[in-house]
Amino acid sequence: MLKSICPLFKVAAIAFLVNAVEAQAWGGLYNMDRMLTEPHPFRFSTSNKLKSEPKISPLPSINHTLPFPKVSTSSPPTKKQNANLEKESNWKNIFSEVRMGILLHDYGPFSKNEEDGFDGNFEILFPSPKGLSFISSPRPHIGISYNSAGDTSSVYGGLNWELSFWKNWFAGLSIGGMVHDGHLVGDKDGKPRKSLGCRALFREAVNVGYRLRKQHSIMLHLDHSSNASLCEKNTRDGTAEGRHNVVLNEGLENVGIRYGYKF
Repeated sequence: MLKSICPLFKVAAIAFLVNAVEAQAWGGLYNMDRMLTEPHPFRFSTSNKLKSEPKISPLPSINHTLPFPKVSTSSPPTKKQNANLEKESNWKNIFSEVRMGILLHDYGPFSKNEEDGFDGNFEILFPSPKGLSFISSPRPHIGISYNSAGDTSSVYGGLNWELSFWKNWFAGLSIGGMVHDGHLVGDKDGKPRKSLGCRALFREAVNVGYRLRKQHSIMLHLDHSSNASLCEKNTRDGTAEGRHNVVLNEGLENVGIRYGYKF
């Protein structure tokens, strides 16, 4: 009897379980499809972030360059270069400018041409001393003009004023005196020479030039020397022993071109 009941009991139990599972599935309590399609509870998308989540601002940029002084890539001056700079500075303290040129001798608008040759001219200008500031700070100068034909040569000196205009153009005026080796009265050895009257004469000069790169310049030059009719000589009047006092002041002029180098 029991043996016949046991199989029936097993079949009834299996049928009960199947019906229960189907009932739960239809009821929605254990819907496995829904569980499989739901997202993981710990997975967050960018749209589901919490509103209370703090916003983190980016860190400020950091300048990694250290405040070290700039280092020059050029090499320091050598001892020779320092010596040259010091030497140049010393020259500037002593000399302001040197000028040299070639002049047509005894050739100008205010005197008669009686002598020949060319004059080689060399001149040195010095820095203006503070004591001359009350007369617009002229530069003292000395120079020499040597005649190629053996006529009048001279050594001169004075003060030089200069005015710049039109950028690199300049004009200069020199006033001073000169000592010469020319003839004082009449001709010499039958050759026409100037009657300059005195050994020492007044000298004036003008220059008009253009400066190249600040230190170099080229200029036109004209100088005039005379005694301002202050020299009187006792000369023959043409008779055997007759003599008379004569004012001698023929004057001497030179014109030419010169080059200048400014320290």
